[in-house]
Amino acid sequence: MRKRNLMLFSSLVVIMASLLSAGCGNSGAASDTGDARQAEPLQIVTTTSSIAEIVNSVAGDKAEIINLVPPATCPGHFDVKPEDMKVLADADLFMLHNWQGEKFSDSMIKSAANTNLDKIVYDIEGNWIAPPVRMEAIGRITADLAKAAPENETSFLEASNRLKEETQRVGDEQKKRLDEAGVNKVNVLVNDMQAGFVKWTGFNVIGVYGRAEDMSPQDIDDLIKLGRANNVTLVVDNLQSGKEAGVGIAKEIGAAQVTLNNFPGGIPDTDTWAKAVTKNVDLLLATLP
Repeated sequence: MRKRNLMLFSSLVVIMASLLSAGCGNSGAASDTGDARQAEPLQIVTTTSSIAEIVNSVAGDKAEIINLVPPATCPGHFDVKPEDMKVLADADLFMLHNWQGEKFSDSMIKSAANTNLDKIVYDIEGNWIAPPVRMEAIGRITADLAKAAPENETSFLEASNRLKEETQRVGDEQKKRLDEAGVNKVNVLVNDMQAGFVKWTGFNVIGVYGRAEDMSPQDIDDLIKLGRANNVTLVVDNLQSGKEAGVGIAKEIGAAQVTLNNFPGGIPDTDTWAKAVTKNVDLLLATLP
């Protein structure tokens, strides 16, 4: 009898062990699934490389990014098609500038049929190539990423701080080069899309102009007179706006002309902000005697 009871007890132990093992196995599977879900990167769609480059630097492999507008293209004149919105179907975040609202209307965004999509509009004033503006953008974008994926907040903040430090360092280095070259003594006419950046560099901005197709012959004549009267020696155009207006004005007043880039990746070997801002400074300094 004792032997029989021992056998029954052993069988019960085996059965209980099997049940507990099965229970742990299921719990482990659920945990693994939860971890996998948490580990999935944010799906983010951006409308300029300025936004995309900051997101990539802050989020790293915790985000997958699709940028809609090529960096060499004027984002204000980009022809948005309904099929472009298909990328929003699986996106978590849609990040755009406030001046792009008409291009990416709510009705167009709704066509993606993604009720979980979070649209984030940045109303940051100024040229994002300029270091002070970029610093503000980094802070705003980091806060939005942390809100969307709070489990990665610490990682995002650490990367954001590194990016701000780099922005400050590179900005200081480039400003030193400009100051040493005495650019504050150089009078310039500048395209309005580069005005904020050129003012940051220290050049003396005498006048600002828009795209060639938006100016009348009288507008151009007035700029030529302004340039001659103020001894303007440099005309600065914006790649994404076209250089037609600036080239003509520079020729009329006998000034040098340079075309700057407004977005990371707009010209070769400028895929990061640091490379883009350094290249712009290189181009400006190359025009000086």
